[in-house]
Amino acid sequence: MAWCFLTLGIALGSFWAYYELGWGGWWFWDPVENASFMPWLIATALVHSLSVAEKRGTFRSWTVLLAIVGFSLSLLGTFLVRSGVLTSVHAFATDPARGVFILAFLAIVVGGSLLLFAWRAPAIGNGPGFAAVSRESLLLANNVLLSVAMAAVLLGTLYPLVLDTLGMGKISVGPPYFDAVFYPLMAPALFLMGIGPLARWKKAELPDLVARLRWAFAVSVIAALLLPLAVDGFRPMTSLGLMFALWIATCVVVAVRDMLRGADGRLSLRRIGVHPASAWGMHFAHLGVAVFVAGVTLVTSYESGRELRMEVGQRIELGGYDIRFVGLAPITGPNYDGTRGIFEIRRAGAGDAAPIAMLSPEKRVYRASGMPMTEASIDRSLIRDVYLSMGEPLGDRAWVVRAHVKPFVNWIWLGCVLMAIGGFVAAADRRYRRRAVERAAQALPGGQAA
Repeated sequence: MAWCFLTLGIALGSFWAYYELGWGGWWFWDPVENASFMPWLIATALVHSLSVAEKRGTFRSWTVLLAIVGFSLSLLGTFLVRSGVLTSVHAFATDPARGVFILAFLAIVVGGSLLLFAWRAPAIGNGPGFAAVSRESLLLANNVLLSVAMAAVLLGTLYPLVLDTLGMGKISVGPPYFDAVFYPLMAPALFLMGIGPLARWKKAELPDLVARLRWAFAVSVIAALLLPLAVDGFRPMTSLGLMFALWIATCVVVAVRDMLRGADGRLSLRRIGVHPASAWGMHFAHLGVAVFVAGVTLVTSYESGRELRMEVGQRIELGGYDIRFVGLAPITGPNYDGTRGIFEIRRAGAGDAAPIAMLSPEKRVYRASGMPMTEASIDRSLIRDVYLSMGEPLGDRAWVVRAHVKPFVNWIWLGCVLMAIGGFVAAADRRYRRRAVERAAQALPGGQAA
């Protein structure tokens, strides 16, 4: 449940930045963004490690360590956001006294937990062994990749702060570092995500996996190569991202087909109730990852954007759309004054046909603080956003305007919602409720439920 709400929280923060900040981005590797993302990576590893501990009694020490690291990172995120050590639009407060308290609490929790772990880990044990090709080994590989990715994000987030604290100068670690380090680690993790749910526990036969997944792999590769060619030519990185998204989705289809197939080889929806909710939730969450990866790939590859000076009456063409600056209007809100721009959006080449949308971005100045704020205006659809925001005035009838056309950007947040729904479905598994009832019964006198 904690993982589900953290997933939704990160998605909401990303959507807020996209809508409110006016620059049209959905993720910038901001230190405060990273402060929430690092616990999410470890929590994702922990969820998978717990499934192995539940099914096979393996990874018990590793699972405990992941739980310790995950909670410690959540405290670290609280320290970064609320202590004032960071300057960020996402930071909540600048209270050094509170930061010292959180840092002391973090040291006690991390130090005490690790000491207890070192003392008791030998007694926990690691459970039975498993073959090199098995569901356990694939989940372990994914756990390691997620943990290394977290460490890379942690290094990029804290390194500038450490240097500044030691008086060794100020540096900035931005998207080039994170993109270069994070994506290569996630590529094999995405590939293994498709195979893991189809592998057998303890020992899997590689020829059997190849036979079950050969068509999924072929469809993923061929479709990923042809789709960019159909748009504007071959793009290696676009094809790679689409291949991973399609690979996960087709593997989910194969797994669901196997779950619905009976002993006679026929598919039946009646078998939905045969399998636990945790299995369906897993596949739903993995499908959300596929949608997310597809959204990130397509918006990164095909988005169009310009920041330019526009006068009232001027028209530009961007990403297959005609954008016309119609006029300006003063606005007065309950606690702000500002200016609203009025823009017409048409399909490129449509001439003076009726606009498909009217957008009204605003530039506000709040009276109490004098702080200017940008309010973007977006024409949304499932396959693209037309995004407009206003910068600074350049005279009576001219403004700096940021215009973007972002294909499939909403798939990013749709994927996150699907992941969270999958987590909620898995958490609703009746096995967990039954165990809770059994524990409550054992706690009563005589071990009997009332």
